[in-house]
Amino acid sequence: MKIKHAALGGAVVALAGLVAAAPAMATGSSYTVSVGGSSAAGTHPITATATGTLNFNVPTLSMTCTSASNVPASPVSSVASGTGVTDIASINKINFTGCTGPGGTLAVTTVGSWKLHGTSAATSGTSDVISGHIEGITANVSNAVCGFTVTGSADGTYNEATKVLQVNESGFTGNLKVSNVRGCLGQVQNGQSADFIGGFNVSSPDGVINVS
Repeated sequence: MKIKHAALGGAVVALAGLVAAAPAMATGSSYTVSVGGSSAAGTHPITATATGTLNFNVPTLSMTCTSASNVPASPVSSVASGTGVTDIASINKINFTGCTGPGGTLAVTTVGSWKLHGTSAATSGTSDVISGHIEGITANVSNAVCGFTVTGSADGTYNEATKVLQVNESGFTGNLKVSNVRGCLGQVQNGQSADFIGGFNVSSPDGVINVS
């Protein structure tokens, strides 16, 4: 993904099933986006596979999901092409696999459409690392003894050379918040800030994504 000025949309992630959703007002810059060499207005499907273990943390607990996690082909997630594009990508589902926490295996369900926005400039080259964030995150996490919701946004980067969207929401900054806690053996608490760290290898069957 190539980005040339007007801060680019940027990164994502999530422990996907974690974030709730109130469609937020866009806070990224607008771009001209081309897919497969065309900047005609349209949407293009994308999929993504986790590059390794996904880590989700609150100050009192660390949770992990396996590298089998992915953005599936259905429901369709997409990249937008055209001019004046702010919502560079819409991520409509993440399958989280092998997530563990209080009480054992956790089911994670993502909610709504997560939007990728850019916040840094880029050159016309193909090896930029572009900063950005994913907004509108909402995910519900649960098993027999624990349940909670995570909502907010996550910082990240997109590496044009490797096509990896790296989510790096760390330091308990408050961009992701925990609510609706049920049980959890006292290890997860309402109002806690959450971290999410993990990478996704992104691809579109329609071709190379360029942002300028």
